Amino acid sequence: MNYFIGTAGSGKSTLTGEIKDYVENRNPEISAITLNLDPGVRVLLYQPDIDIRDYIVLEEVMDQYSLGPNGAMILASDLMVNYLDDLKDEIDEYNPDWIFVDTAGQLELFAFRETGPLIASTLGFGSIQRAVTFLFDSNFVLRPNGFISTLLLAASVQFRFKNISQINVLSKVDLLDEDQIDMIVNWSQDFRALEDSTNEREKGLIRELSMLISEVFIQLGSTSELIPCSTKEEKGLELLFGYLQRIFDSDNSKFY
Repeated sequence: MNYFIGTAGSGKSTLTGEIKDYVENRNPEISAITLNLDPGVRVLLYQPDIDIRDYIVLEEVMDQYSLGPNGAMILASDLMVNYLDDLKDEIDEYNPDWIFVDTAGQLELFAFRETGPLIASTLGFGSIQRAVTFLFDSNFVLRPNGFISTLLLAASVQFRFKNISQINVLSKVDLLDEDQIDMIVNWSQDFRALEDSTNEREKGLIRELSMLISEVFIQLGSTSELIPCSTKEEKGLELLFGYLQRIFDSDNSKFY
């Protein structure tokens, strides 16, 4: 079971649908399903096999509790815990080899409220293995301060789901040229290079703060490798799937 987490617009839903298609096209004997955990999404580019919207409708939450869209999304995310048994029953009916989970556009609703880790723990029942894929949006990481901000979010998610392996993905790389991709990937592997870029390209308080944060990551050591992916060009899916396989091949449990 892999959870896609990232900021709004980072490409979680698109990647969820594409990786399922990639896995099934790669080996028709492998069964994969998608699970949508965003109760507020209106349009999805894929058809989820299991959908929290079958149990929670955002507009109904708004009407019932006299809430605006933001308040209703928070409450709807908390209400999902009431339907975990139903979701587990649906998963059992499919009995899949892989489950790809699409989380809410506002990552804080899943990652930073108590419901997210609870859902991940509850749905990860029995021998189900779990992973988190965090998306670095190419639109926001071209400058060192944007990369560092996203890196902090990724580290926060990893801390929240500390018992689950995390993979970091650079999404929508079709928007970048090869030199830009190489630069960002290098920042993820060499924080001294990130510090040097920060020193060269940032000024004032932003520079000082970014330098301090870079130094913290240098002391902590490198995070996981950043995998460049583009669903538009079908780039990086094989590498992402390979990383997931290595995580789930750590024992002889059934893949999920």
